[in-house]
Amino acid sequence: MRNALVTTVGILMFAVASGWSQHGSEPAPAAPQPQPVARSLAVYRPPTQQERLRSYLRHTFGVSSVIEAGVRGGIDQAADSPSQWPEGAEGYGDRFGSALGQTVVRGTTEYAVADAFREDIRFIPCAHPCQDSALKRAFQDTFTARKGDDGHRAFSFARFLGPIAAGVVVKETWYPGGYGNGTIVREAGVNYGFSFLRNWMREVAH
Repeated sequence: MRNALVTTVGILMFAVASGWSQHGSEPAPAAPQPQPVARSLAVYRPPTQQERLRSYLRHTFGVSSVIEAGVRGGIDQAADSPSQWPEGAEGYGDRFGSALGQTVVRGTTEYAVADAFREDIRFIPCAHPCQDSALKRAFQDTFTARKGDDGHRAFSFARFLGPIAAGVVVKETWYPGGYGNGTIVREAGVNYGFSFLRNWMREVAH
């Protein structure tokens, strides 16, 4: 199991002015200032296959995924979960690799399902000034996606199934025996939580 986890870690490391016009001595009225076009009002363009792939690689194998796995591994280490795994550096390595593996499974599932259902799960920051709060946009980014030629938001099968797939894989593949279906629910819930947190941090940063 540890060899598989080390391999997963290795893969992830493989891894972005108008002024006043004048006529003679009398100033003319100011020319109307052109209003910037908000990104949210711009014409929507569905992503190309290359754009989908770049977004997948950046989101799944980027620095933020390593940070997420490090934090999650530390939380599991403090909670001694799974309890069958050792403590210390060796145990943290197992838990870090497990968290990293879940991130890869989640991201890969989202990419495949989004491609099948033609969902746009790229991160597109809201135009400033934005009418919605960062929390609302982060929630939308966790459970919805843009669809169709107009880019309307709708429930996302990709974002719903990705965390569940990660929970299933971790329970069936590298977790010790004796863990039931409750493990899938728990891990899926944690995956949703970390997805929401990452989306919120991206929204705040932009």
